Amino acid sequence: MIHGQRSSKSLLCFGALLITLAAFLPACSVKLISSYDEATDKAVTALQRKTEAHLIGLEAVEGLPECKYEKHKSFYDEAKVDVSAIAVRAAAIPQNDITTESVALLANSLGSLEKLHKIACLSKDQIAPLRLQFNASFTAILKLELAKRRGE
Repeated sequence: MIHGQRSSKSLLCFGALLITLAAFLPACSVKLISSYDEATDKAVTALQRKTEAHLIGLEAVEGLPECKYEKHKSFYDEAKVDVSAIAVRAAAIPQNDITTESVALLANSLGSLEKLHKIACLSKDQIAPLRLQFNASFTAILKLELAKRRGE
């Protein structure tokens, strides 16, 4: 009988352990990506607005002397500072590699836009696909940040 009692106690303890584990398992999760960062969200949104304003401004001066790169150099300088600040912040956040890579791609796109503008003024036909590219980059970064906020 002692052996039967020991078996019952073992099963009871094992059952209690399983119930305890089941209660705590949902609280345990492996986090593979950083948390939402409001500062990144706001900085990317502000840079998107600034970039869109720049593209609209370029469309407005198409064919005029005001379209030349020198008249718009301040935008490129400010955009470099903005994207650098976003990149540094993103890199400082642990497990934020996707955002960091996306911001690096955005920086490359801004650099390419500047190089194109240095060569010649941009036409509305040239600006249209550039706008799509920039909006795709901004949207990707913001979608990721918003998904982080929702805990996805």
